[in-house]
Amino acid sequence: MSGLEAGLLLGSVHSVVLAIALRRRVLNRRANQYLVALLVALALLLFDGFLRARGTLAAHPHLIGLTAWVPFVIGPLVFLYVREMTAPEPARLRPPWRHFIIPLAYIALLAVTFFPRSASYKRSIAAHEASWFVVALEAALLVYGIAYATAALVLLRRHREHVKELFSNLRGVSLRWLLVLALLNTMVWIAALVAFVIRMSGVVERGMASLIVPIGGTITAFVIGYFQLGQSEIFVPVKRDSVPPPSSPHEPVGEPATAEPTQSYARARLAEDDATALESRIRAAMTEKQLYRRGGLTLGELADEVAATPHEVSQVLSTRLGRNFYTFVNEHRIEHVKAELLRTDRPVLDIAFDAGFQSKSTFNSAFRKATGMTPSELRQRTTA
Repeated sequence: MSGLEAGLLLGSVHSVVLAIALRRRVLNRRANQYLVALLVALALLLFDGFLRARGTLAAHPHLIGLTAWVPFVIGPLVFLYVREMTAPEPARLRPPWRHFIIPLAYIALLAVTFFPRSASYKRSIAAHEASWFVVALEAALLVYGIAYATAALVLLRRHREHVKELFSNLRGVSLRWLLVLALLNTMVWIAALVAFVIRMSGVVERGMASLIVPIGGTITAFVIGYFQLGQSEIFVPVKRDSVPPPSSPHEPVGEPATAEPTQSYARARLAEDDATALESRIRAAMTEKQLYRRGGLTLGELADEVAATPHEVSQVLSTRLGRNFYTFVNEHRIEHVKAELLRTDRPVLDIAFDAGFQSKSTFNSAFRKATGMTPSELRQRTTA
């Protein structure tokens, strides 16, 4: 058995074992249903790649095409998993069955036009001696998969903006695992596009080009195993009267803050005098009470401090200050760090953590973005 064959077989077995483990988990049970289905699909895809690499399909042509439908479900399953993990109210999401209409239609098409065909015809398809119709189906699959990969990334971007409306630190509500999965899924589809172009151009041996996607699937399965078993809940629910309700089940509860009022705020806008008074209380909580130094400060905690609802605080931050909660709090933290750097010779990280930052990388990124230099460079310039 070659190294490639061993890797594909190991990836298939790993996917099945991980699917069984995730199926028994209580945490994220609804979302894990999609992840389990994804792992089973990857296991089938990898085992098919293993059989192809060993030459088994050529010897037993009746096996050819049995997993041709699998790539059509991978994109929807990744998308549905991300949607479930980031939805404010998963119970209100639209039923997932509509995302599988095309895979089911493709299976029906295979059952009518391919499975009953002769062994020689199936061998010709396996050798990519395909008609224009089969080539068109492959191209459609690529468009289909890339579209779902893009949709998953869009969901993550929206969700990231939403959590910035609620949390001053993203540690504990990190999107890193979902982002890794979505990016890896996108990379596999890009690899599939490359493989398709290679096969059509005849630059390299076609059989090897066909293994690009199974190899990508193997990597995906192992990445899922590495990250997922330690993954906590991504979305932290808030009370329905805390923030503006979503306009549809697919949209996050909050939208990125802008200087202009959103439609939700326009419908329940604070009176000008009330907004001005609340803005003063918010500023006082930051400057006088230094509330930003609480590492886990949330929008709800700030709202309690200023005797308002989270919705009202978020409205004032958005419409009057042009900030979301995350940006607003961390700007105060940066100013605190700058003042301490100029006033004392304490270690930079001690100052950063004392100001409320909980991650070295987050602090360094925020500081450089705000000042255009590192903390050490700022300290050196002022002492020179």
